[in-house]
Amino acid sequence: MEIATSPQHPASTPWWRLVALVVVLAPVSALVLLPVGLGLQRYVASGDAMDGDRPGGIPRGAVVLEREVPADDLRPGDVISFHPPSSSGVDRMVTRRVVSIGPGGIVTRGDALPAADPWRLRPGGDPVPRVVMVVPWVGYAYLVVSDPLVWLVVLGSAAAVGLLATRTGRRARDAPAPRAGPVTALGRGTQP
Repeated sequence: MEIATSPQHPASTPWWRLVALVVVLAPVSALVLLPVGLGLQRYVASGDAMDGDRPGGIPRGAVVLEREVPADDLRPGDVISFHPPSSSGVDRMVTRRVVSIGPGGIVTRGDALPAADPWRLRPGGDPVPRVVMVVPWVGYAYLVVSDPLVWLVVLGSAAAVGLLATRTGRRARDAPAPRAGPVTALGRGTQP
């Protein structure tokens, strides 16, 4: 008597996998699509100038959502993003809190900085991006995804795993199946 195995049906996908996928993808999708739908701009905070003890600070790695508003709508305490004057020597956009607004311009300061910025902003009627919402820590995922070296490592790792899985599956498929011997009264088989 020979023992024949019956084919195994693949296991059904557990619901927890679907739930985990939704839990991961829903916030990411919301952070990508919601700002566009609401007319917001987004960026990732890469500096520590706004990471102070004050409520409403912006830690490094946070996703910052902002909306352009008329300069006349700004009030002290608002957090805005702007390009400093060319005489400042800073060639990138910065985010600062409005300290005061007067005839000489808008005075700004980073929450973690000891003094006000040395420049005065004169928006001249142009809209200014004002921070609407800050989502801490999520920006690190954006920074990782935007790095080409990370993509190279991820794609290389996926290719290596795929190659190993293919080779392992081929070896298992090509290996000879163990032969079952006849069944004796005690249930043990003997090899011919």
